[in-house]
Amino acid sequence: MQVIRTFPTQVEADLARITLEGAGIAAVVVGVGIGMEGGIGGVQLLVPEDRAEAALKLLNDA
Repeated sequence: MQVIRTFPTQVEADLARITLEGAGIAAVVVGVGIGMEGGIGGVQLLVPEDRAEAALKLLNDA
């Protein structure tokens, strides 16, 4: 799995994950969020390495 983006909050990361999964790209959100806040290092969005380019294009177009 490869980190493709880091978000300040869990909610933003989950919205991106849902967008990717809707397009058939598996995605995982990693990070500790408290309520609407992200963790110290933010919340990371990971996808399989071979789908990273397609995932970034989809998120940039969204």
